[in-house]
Amino acid sequence: MPVDLWTSPAFVTEATGWTAAAAAEHGLTLTGEWEQPHARPWSSAIRFEADGGRLWFKVNGPGTSHEAGLTGALAAVVPDLVPVVLALDADRGWSLMRDAGPVMRGLAGPDQLWDRWHLVITAYARAQRTLAAHVDTLRASGVRETSPATLPRLARDLLAELSARPVRDGGLDEAQAGRLAALMPAYDEWCAELAASGVPVSINHDDLHSANICWDNGPRIIDWGDAVLGHAFGTLLVTLNSIAWHAGIEIDDPRVEAVRDAYLDEFADVGSHEDRVRWTLLARRTGQS
Repeated sequence: MPVDLWTSPAFVTEATGWTAAAAAEHGLTLTGEWEQPHARPWSSAIRFEADGGRLWFKVNGPGTSHEAGLTGALAAVVPDLVPVVLALDADRGWSLMRDAGPVMRGLAGPDQLWDRWHLVITAYARAQRTLAAHVDTLRASGVRETSPATLPRLARDLLAELSARPVRDGGLDEAQAGRLAALMPAYDEWCAELAASGVPVSINHDDLHSANICWDNGPRIIDWGDAVLGHAFGTLLVTLNSIAWHAGIEIDDPRVEAVRDAYLDEFADVGSHEDRVRWTLLARRTGQS
């Protein structure tokens, strides 16, 4: 199990040595204080104290192994979007970054975060537009694609997989599989409309919530292990759901819709506002497959 490996003394020693060498290249020296607050099957993080500030080492396992390379690509194109990267080993899924401040969720309650959400979502949308011109570089990191061009096939592959799986193991019964199969032509139409919308394929963090946003003189987004390439508006599935859930309100609450509109305003040159709201609905709908 990755967790057993990543929490073993041998691994921690190896990670510490790599971190110390990388830190030294930036004129930093580790103080000897460290903690491993996160160890899950998909990734683990170790916090190291250094004489020039706190550092974070991260290792990614199968399923999120693209994160180190993707973080490096993001840092090269939109450096203000992510923490400062000090070292990367994409082959091993290792990364070392400076601490980017406390997470936004810990700064205040949901009712006090609306202004910050407007700043985050507009900065993120602008970064998506910039990154749309670098899709090949992002793809080279190993991030998977769930765009309108690939979603119809992925949806059918998933349907076939779940139809073949016993219901007791999470599979679909015959009636459920039939209902979903009947939706496929409509699903294809939704994807075709999104593909023709003029909204670019770009990076979608796919887990953008207030615990994955650090704040130190502005927002920096962490934890890109779930990221995909897709219709830019697909990001609004997780983000709007999370905002509403943590605030204890419905997704059609005017405050949530104001965050959505702040995001959509960054794409004001693509379609009308009504078009963009509809494409948001379709991106959220197709992204749930």
